[in-house]
Amino acid sequence: MKGQAMTMEYAGAVEIAPPFRAGAQDWVRGSAWTPSRDGQTIRPRADVTLEDCVGSLRDLVTLDAGERTYLGVVAAYDPDTGAMVAVSVRDGRVSRRVIGKPRARPESNVIDLATHRRSASRRIS
Repeated sequence: MKGQAMTMEYAGAVEIAPPFRAGAQDWVRGSAWTPSRDGQTIRPRADVTLEDCVGSLRDLVTLDAGERTYLGVVAAYDPDTGAMVAVSVRDGRVSRRVIGKPRARPESNVIDLATHRRSASRRIS
């Protein structure tokens, strides 16, 4: 789908301690992440790429070093490639790893009987 904006599918959240308060929540919204109402968790926005998700989480963790702790895992599914990736953060370290390989997608599940006519007719008779 060239020309269309790609969206990722994310599941999971990252816990924040101490939680983000009003001013800090606005600051986080400027990144690829969205804080919960109570500021205790953040989740990636669906309109960001996986690279931006990981990069901005690393930026948040670095900027908040010594002030907040981040802990959690977010799974990202890319419908275009079929890859499942885990983005995790713990002890000030953000990591990314593939947890599901892309499935091979068949080009078509239609069988062209014209190409198999002889072998099919021999079996029937």
